[in-house]
Amino acid sequence: MKANYIKNVIQSYDKSPYECILIDGPWGVGKSYAVKEILDNNNNACHISMFGIKDAQEIYHEVFFQLAIKDKQKIRVLISKAKKFGAAISDKIATAERIIESLIKEKELFLNISKSFNVFHYIVIDDLERMNNSIELEEVFGIIDELKRCNYTKVILVANTEQMSQKELFEKYSEKVIDRTYYITECPEKVDWAKLRIHYGFITEFLSSHHVKNLRTLQKAQNFYDDVRLKLKDSYNDEFYDEIRLACYAIVVETIDNLYYEENEQTSNMSEIFREIRNKLEQRIKIYYLRGIKISNNMIDMLLKYHENEIDITATEIDAEYQIFMHAGEKANYYKSDNEIKQLLPSLSEKIIQETNIAKILRYADEYFIWSEHLQLDIKKLEDEYKTRLIMMIYDEVMNGVIDYLTFGVEALHIQSQTNKKIYKEVEETVKNKVICEYIKYLSENTYGEQAFQYSYTLRQFANNVFLQDAISGNTDSLYNENSFPIHNVTEQQYRTSHNIMYVLYHENKEKFLDYCDKLKTRCDNMSTHRINVLLEEITGEKIIVK
Repeated sequence: MKANYIKNVIQSYDKSPYECILIDGPWGVGKSYAVKEILDNNNNACHISMFGIKDAQEIYHEVFFQLAIKDKQKIRVLISKAKKFGAAISDKIATAERIIESLIKEKELFLNISKSFNVFHYIVIDDLERMNNSIELEEVFGIIDELKRCNYTKVILVANTEQMSQKELFEKYSEKVIDRTYYITECPEKVDWAKLRIHYGFITEFLSSHHVKNLRTLQKAQNFYDDVRLKLKDSYNDEFYDEIRLACYAIVVETIDNLYYEENEQTSNMSEIFREIRNKLEQRIKIYYLRGIKISNNMIDMLLKYHENEIDITATEIDAEYQIFMHAGEKANYYKSDNEIKQLLPSLSEKIIQETNIAKILRYADEYFIWSEHLQLDIKKLEDEYKTRLIMMIYDEVMNGVIDYLTFGVEALHIQSQTNKKIYKEVEETVKNKVICEYIKYLSENTYGEQAFQYSYTLRQFANNVFLQDAISGNTDSLYNENSFPIHNVTEQQYRTSHNIMYVLYHENKEKFLDYCDKLKTRCDNMSTHRINVLLEEITGEKIIVK
């Protein structure tokens, strides 16, 4: 049965002989969606999720507040009505505040106030299978039985009974409480996609090719696209947004629902190998969802890794991918002749020299080097210009605090050309040495101020990084001076700067550092010696014994 049939059931529920019905079916098939859609604007309906409720009696609390008290100004009117209908509780009613605080009073009030109902009120109890294990299903069914006997009150239960933890109790008591069960196996034929923030044209085409039965999966796919969309500029081609959205949906749907996963079969060894290859998530996504699109495999891989929380995606990386996308309709370079490739190279060379975005320069250079190598061209001059320019740009970025270029390695840049990889590693090494020398030179002369602290903090980070330690080793002699230590009259910021410098010196050469500290303390006043000892304990983890 399709989920939209639920609408017909609920629309005619006031005329039906049933007082409690169950909407049953697998998760994500659209049960809750269909119920909410038909009752969303009904002021005489309340929706309760058993997920998170710790006491079955809270059901009365939710029913009372959602159905009996729709307007806080009418509380006293409702209470006065309740008094007329139930003398038994008249001595328990004091003030509205006390009534609201008591679940017992809420139960009694609702049962009596319901006697004044003259139109049907609907109580939807959802997520029955997600109920807290501390709640007895027998008690819940007892409450439901009481509610359905109220005047003009009907109960709608929504659950995936296959996932019920108290299955035996459910089977034992359900026949007594539930008048009829409707089992839903398919999503509704018509869905208000706008309410789910999903583009109607896109999802219609997507579902015509991929038979997704879980509405919740589609919502998660849309959420992922909305997340990625925040990283996209607003000036891109519409087709680019469409393909990014398709990739996002493909990644989420195939990750959750495994629509195209092939189960194990008795096959030959060779067939089994091919099946394993096809069954890899990235292969299923590219083969069954994204065949023929223009965004690159690299863009798809980045989105997949972002979804799996392995990497972040920057606007710069996406912008570089957009440039590739815009040229994707052209004849692929792989199929071009030598002359056609030679005509392409000058424009790439110009972009390498003029582009101001490092990520784009790396991509242009990668493409340039790959095709130049195939044509066996002498490109030494451009390599030297490219390397010099890259050193200058990355050095400026690092000195401005963007040290990622020295820490994430060439693999994270998705570089394909071996020439480009070699050059970038040389650039990385050059910039690393140049930056560290600059930091050490500055700190050897000045340890006051925010810049000194930032330099010392970054240098300390480098000392903890196995890829950067070698550039520090043997280059710290100039830091062995009194300015690097918290002696004489120091500020709090200089003290923290000294802490960082001492940390670097200790890890660069432990014996030399400790020997220098011992000699320095013989020349210091008592407070300076005390500060040095405090920092030494923090850095070495060893108690300093004052002689």
